[in-house]
Amino acid sequence: MFLQISCPNMKLLKLKELIWLAICLTLLAVSCSEQDEADYCAELSIQSLSKILGQAFNPRYMSIDPPGEPEEKSYQLGYKRSSYELPFYADSDVISVSHFPAWETNHFALVEKKESSRSKSLRTRSAFMDRVAHPRIDGFKQRPWECSSKINWIDLGLNYFPRYIRSIECIARKCWYDHFNCKPKSFTIKVLRRKTGSCIRINDKLILITAEKFENDYTQLWIWEEIAVNFCCECVMLY
Repeated sequence: MFLQISCPNMKLLKLKELIWLAICLTLLAVSCSEQDEADYCAELSIQSLSKILGQAFNPRYMSIDPPGEPEEKSYQLGYKRSSYELPFYADSDVISVSHFPAWETNHFALVEKKESSRSKSLRTRSAFMDRVAHPRIDGFKQRPWECSSKINWIDLGLNYFPRYIRSIECIARKCWYDHFNCKPKSFTIKVLRRKTGSCIRINDKLILITAEKFENDYTQLWIWEEIAVNFCCECVMLY
């Protein structure tokens, strides 16, 4: 009778031990594979990502460091240009998200091609940005066709470069004596996004752009992604 009771208990105990052993082996295998991937797939430096980003970087709406930190790091990366400098690369006819490496896109050729036709609209856009970028001085009354707004910095996370994006949020809902509505006006910017778990072989073009010496044959895959950013709040009539 004792044996009949104890045998099932022993089988159950062995089964639990086997389950725990399987779990431990699985976790160990995952940990080893992640370590192998880290050794196998090189991580691109901030300097290399900055060179790949190229003309797509806009210091007015992008930040590599958390907003509020000293800009010394950005200067070390070579971003000494004015916020008003043209051209700024925000092309609407490029695929929003591509599976191709970001360094395969020649931004400089596209910018030079469209600079003359887009310079006028870009200067007009800058005028809008100047209006909302600086807070209104206390004592000045807001005009009826203007909309109150505030600046928000959005943290896109570790898999984006630059990580921080600036956007304008409309505070007021109504304008022009409550007959019109405040609506955010947006445009498109391009950032780099890392495809987690994806590695790609390092080619001559990547080495040429980054001027970096890689110890590995493979690196992390970064692709382009478009993000809509609000740059002002306008007073409009909604039909």
